[in-house]
Amino acid sequence: MNRQTEPRYEGRFTARPRARARRIGGSLLVLLVLLLSLVRGGAEAFKLLSYADLFIGGSRLLIYGQTDGPDLGDNVNGLPVYTNVPEGGLPQDAILNDGSSIVYQGHRYVLNKNLTTVLFLGVDHDIEKEKVVGDGGQSDVILLLGIDSSTGRTTVLNITREAYAQVDLYSVDNVFLRTENLQITLAYAYGDGRESSCENAMRSVSRLLYGLPISSYLAIDMDGIQAANEAVGGVTVKSLIDMPLSDGGKLSEGESIQLHGKDLDRYIRTRGGGVESNAARMERQRQYVTEFSKLVVAESKKDLSFPVDLFSALAPYMVTDLTIQDVTFLSSTFLRHGAEFTLRSIDGSYDLLHDNAVCYLDETDLFEAVLQVFYLRVD
Repeated sequence: MNRQTEPRYEGRFTARPRARARRIGGSLLVLLVLLLSLVRGGAEAFKLLSYADLFIGGSRLLIYGQTDGPDLGDNVNGLPVYTNVPEGGLPQDAILNDGSSIVYQGHRYVLNKNLTTVLFLGVDHDIEKEKVVGDGGQSDVILLLGIDSSTGRTTVLNITREAYAQVDLYSVDNVFLRTENLQITLAYAYGDGRESSCENAMRSVSRLLYGLPISSYLAIDMDGIQAANEAVGGVTVKSLIDMPLSDGGKLSEGESIQLHGKDLDRYIRTRGGGVESNAARMERQRQYVTEFSKLVVAESKKDLSFPVDLFSALAPYMVTDLTIQDVTFLSSTFLRHGAEFTLRSIDGSYDLLHDNAVCYLDETDLFEAVLQVFYLRVD
């Protein structure tokens, strides 16, 4: 059967409206920053207080509030989905999708109403200027960060650029044409290379995740990744590939290298050949993100304002609907609760579709990833 017309790929991509942002009082956020300032002295405290001034009058806090549960359709990878407990009870191999709660494999999960989700996109075009719709670049890196604003529990979901998903297509005049099943990376192309590209990518990712909303987005180009890399002094990895170096040397698999410049670009972007070539690249990207995050956390523990300073420094290379206030709150929440995160990927199988490699995500693993990011187990 052609997967492009398979019912399970057609029936569950109903996108829901984005959750409305809730506002939290400016005085509460000022108090939070004041408490953080107590552990720092001198100029550092004054810097934090200057950020706190931005919170007066209330700030946008992107958490779900009144969000409905997902649209799971009639089944998930062969497991029947019920909206009510059937007569005689729920079978063992079944899912109860009752409002904002889910029963799966005998355990109950509730939608995390304290969750903020941010879609991070690493794009292959400069984002300084708007581009013609259909040529806005592609998102080579797709990461969905979910952070619980009450506990700091953080999960990063890594989605392959080749994931088979519904993509909205637009004309060069930004007129909606149709929706097609394509590589999810193409969603970014059908926009202006900035805000509308991010919003289109958000729609496709949301549909992939059973219609659950995404709070916000941040897209950054390769120049921005290079700038972020230099801000932490370069990221050191143990190479997963053999690779020529920019100085004419050669990097062998298993050797350690501190990545900079063209070597960084080559390490995280080289694909090679074969239908599954992107899987190997994603493994290197996961490795890089993990090591980069360790350095950011270490710098942030020494300087609480480092995440905000980094965010501000990268402004020329990114487009986002996050504000300095949002970043201050989210980074402080993350740091106050131990600064640890889980990096999660989704299994899938690769095939060719119209001469392009696509990844059909494993439905069970996708569903369990959604439970891990968006839900809390309560029994």
